This record gives sequence, structure tokens and C-alpha cells, in this order.
Amino acid sequence: MIPQDTLERKARYRVPLRLAGGLVWAALTLRQRSFAADARLAMTGVHPEPEITGAAEIPARGPCLVTCNHYSRPGLGAWWLPLTINAIVAAQRTAADREIHWVMTAAWTFPQSRWKRRLLTPLTRRAFARVAHVYGFVPMPPMPPDPDEVEARAIAVRRTLRLARQLAQSGGMIGLAPEGQDTPDGKPGEPPPGAGSFIALLVQAGMPVLPVGVSERRGRLRLAFGPCFVPQVPPDRAGRDRAVAQQVMAAITALL
Repeated sequence: MIPQDTLERKARYRVPLRLAGGLVWAALTLRQRSFAADARLAMTGVHPEPEITGAAEIPARGPCLVTCNHYSRPGLGAWWLPLTINAIVAAQRTAADREIHWVMTAAWTFPQSRWKRRLLTPLTRRAFARVAHVYGFVPMPPMPPDPDEVEARAIAVRRTLRLARQLAQSGGMIGLAPEGQDTPDGKPGEPPPGAGSFIALLVQAGMPVLPVGVSERRGRLRLAFGPCFVPQVPPDRAGRDRAVAQQVMAAITALL
């Protein structure tokens, strides 16, 4: 019997040079690109191909809020989640609404390194802002929350809500990982305070939730899609945040 770690070492995740070069050029020139098309191109760099279950649960049309666990590990960056998910979703959707507009981190933070925070965080902030412009994403201040970014977070929330209302009318999609950051053991974590209330606002704007569980098994990336659902939103604000977050994370965890 081949050891599990030997099997896992066979998995490769490589961004094709054509995609990397095109994205860099688009970011420098601020030209927009199709994320769905780039996601399909990115899949040529994934070996072996991902294992997919529940693809029939993906709605062929209409708005939805795509939610997934924030899975990553050394050698598998978190950017492979939106790429892989959008490639799979695009194959099930009509031509008019194949793009997922992701809520992405506005920067990388380095809590354990002061020089990285001072040098790399500002650089990633500028780079990610350009990537967000290229693909029509919404950059959100990173977790854990910085007290100095309260207003920036409020602006990002309002921008996402405006986008949700537009996409609810046109049948588009928004994507996010409720945890907002990597978890130490790769297992689903607890979303930060406010994540459930944020999702509740998007649901009330007309976006039902499409849960996706992301994991690896026998050296293959595994994506499991569950049925769309509308979380129950308690009328009282006190329990709304935790209640909605728990419902969404429970739906994701059940797919792993």
C-alpha cells in the first residue's frame, strides 16, 4: 500500500505562464479580464485533475453566493480555491453569468514579522487592488481586523452589497470564504465576528448560498458542491451574526 504522503506529493498546482503573463500585463495596464476564462486556463496546470462531486447542485442560471472553506497548505495557495471553483461553476452555467465576483483580501499581513508588514503588506495591497480591478472583485481589509481599517471595511461591505443587488437582478454570482483567513490545521475554522451578519445582508439582497467544501484526498484536490439554500436570518441582531455563520459553515463542513 502506497503511503498517503507519497500520494499527496504527486499533486501539482502550477499557474500556466500564459495566464501569469496575461494577468501581470492586465494589472499593469488596468485592463479587465474574464476570471472564468482564466480559471479554465489555470486548470491546465493542475495535475491530477480535481475530483468533483455535486456539480449538479450548481444552478444553471440565477444569482447565488458561493461560499467555501479557506483551505490552503504549502504548495497549494489559497488562490487555487476561486480559480478551481469558478472553472467548475462556469462549465455548468449559461454564457451570460459565468463570472464569480470574489470578495478577496486587500493585502497579506505578517503578524510575526515587522519588516514584512512594513515592506510586503503595502506592496501586496497595491498589487491586489489592481487584480481586483482586472477581475471585478471586491478587496476587503484582511483578518484579523485592524482598528485603523474600520472605515475601509465599511466601504468594502457597502460596495459588496451594491454589487449583490445588481447581480441579484442580472443572475450573477459573488464568492467568499467566510473564515477570511487560513486555519492552522486546514480544517474549517470559526468565521470572525461580523461574517454572519455580512452574509445575512447578501442573502437579503437576493443571493441564496451555494456551499462548497474544499479538501484533498489521495493527492487530488476535491471539491464538493451542496444544494443552494437560504439561511434562516433571526430578526434580532444579537444572535444573527453567529446563527447565520454557523448555518453556512455547517453546510460547508458537511461536504468535507
